[in-house]
Amino acid sequence: MKRLKSIKNVFYTLFMLVSFISCKDYLEEDMVSNVSEGSYYTTEEGVEDALNAGYSYLKDALYARECGLSLTVFGTDTYANGCDGNNFDLAQYYFDPTQSYLWELWCDMYMAINQCNSVISKIPEVEDIDDAIKNEDMAEARFLRALYYFTLVRQFGDVTLTLEETSAVETEATRTSADSIYKMAIIPDLEYAISILPETQSEYGRVTKGAAELLLSKVYLTYGWLIDDNSAFTESIKYAETVINSGNYSLLDNYADIWDIDNQENSEVVFAVQNSTDILINGDGNHAHLFFLMNYDKLTGMQRSIEYGRPWKRFDPTEYCLSLWNTQYDSRYYKSFQTIWLCNNSETALSQCSVGDTALFMPGVSIGNKYYIADANGNRVEKTLSQSYYDERNDKSMTIYTPEKYTLEIFPTLLKFLDPTRSSINQVSGSRDYFVLRFSEAYLIAAEAYFKTGDNINAAKMLNVIRERAAWPGYKADMDISAADVNIDFILEERARELLGEQQRWYDLTRTGTLIERVKAYCNAMNYANFAKDNITEKHILRPIPQLQIDRCSNDYGQNPGW
Repeated sequence: MKRLKSIKNVFYTLFMLVSFISCKDYLEEDMVSNVSEGSYYTTEEGVEDALNAGYSYLKDALYARECGLSLTVFGTDTYANGCDGNNFDLAQYYFDPTQSYLWELWCDMYMAINQCNSVISKIPEVEDIDDAIKNEDMAEARFLRALYYFTLVRQFGDVTLTLEETSAVETEATRTSADSIYKMAIIPDLEYAISILPETQSEYGRVTKGAAELLLSKVYLTYGWLIDDNSAFTESIKYAETVINSGNYSLLDNYADIWDIDNQENSEVVFAVQNSTDILINGDGNHAHLFFLMNYDKLTGMQRSIEYGRPWKRFDPTEYCLSLWNTQYDSRYYKSFQTIWLCNNSETALSQCSVGDTALFMPGVSIGNKYYIADANGNRVEKTLSQSYYDERNDKSMTIYTPEKYTLEIFPTLLKFLDPTRSSINQVSGSRDYFVLRFSEAYLIAAEAYFKTGDNINAAKMLNVIRERAAWPGYKADMDISAADVNIDFILEERARELLGEQQRWYDLTRTGTLIERVKAYCNAMNYANFAKDNITEKHILRPIPQLQIDRCSNDYGQNPGW
């Protein structure tokens, strides 16, 4: 699908060349020049390109890029920092308002919002577009604007609200309360999008009614926690169940199949940021494949490969994270983390290990404990890591890493973002789509909202749908919980099991008011000092307003408490 696969290129053309082209024309290298924003944006082709540029910001800093991942994944109860990178200050909570990723996200979100505002303001001036298409373009732009503002208020709290296009230099800015931004922008934009958008799109990747409903469900859940109002949770339930009952989406039977790179347009994807294997239209692509990998390529019998990825070792799962699964019944641990690496380097292999044999084994348990694998039919096979097995193979045919051996460089590798479609071992731009909204989250959102309204019976029902899908074959009943089991800790743990690494966790903890207590309790890198625990304070519930924003305002813009 050409148009959405190349929106990043459209973005750069729109803003760097001040010339405008359609994606089809871009591929044919047919440049359109000598046009102005005022004339081009008032044509059908111009509106389409402007709207595509609105989508492009999803890829720049927000999703599957180091900025967006760092601001949402580590420094939580599930991920601390690994051994590489320059952004440990975020993970360990000793950053300040000059931290570069804060400014990067801030700038990208406001450029994106202004792009959406431009589309919204120009659409009424276009004369050669059918009203139905105008309304749909408007709805897509308003969905995107809502998503960008939702990101800002969750990260920074009170920020500048502007619903009009900015076309000239402005040196003054004021802040609007997050409460007002929800009521004046985010919720109305999504309500409008729901009223206009179709349930399906002919071009995969464009926003649908279901995407707007699921996002609004999450918005109401977050807003309900903010204002402590059950009516917001009731609205959250309504929109989540609308998506659940729509018939447009379904859970895949096997959790691992969600992440099959050859099956990305599956029934569980509600909204995705698209990428491509075509380097001409992929821009910088998806970077998530880089950050969750251990230092496997420096270990015995191994060298870097396309299959196992290029390890940047940014995110290290915490001990608490790795304890969340009851692996006897829940298959998601072994479908989320890699356990076996096959030897691909005979020069460093152990004496009894040949290329193609198991060089590294990470069963996830200590000696004497049970671990589980799937047979050819997907059924659970139970094994025990015995001392004799360890002694016979370790330092002879394979190296076995038990939890006691985990370090900042050696830790379980998250599988869901690996990208074997890259053309070289060092290629950074991945082709995997990034799933922004997944169908399973509708059940998790509904469960949390039901819990907040005091209805634990329905909360348990929603959680059990997700848990039964996660069960090893024949063990669904063992995964079921009752109403008495439901509390906010269980809900957060279920979200971790299902959505690990998917840019949700920091929002989950700040939304529920549990960030500080959970970071203090659980945010530790493997066998490494817990600096986050010592550094985090109340001020970290919100990010600081970037210092450059404050410095560039001629008026007093203000700063978040404690900063």
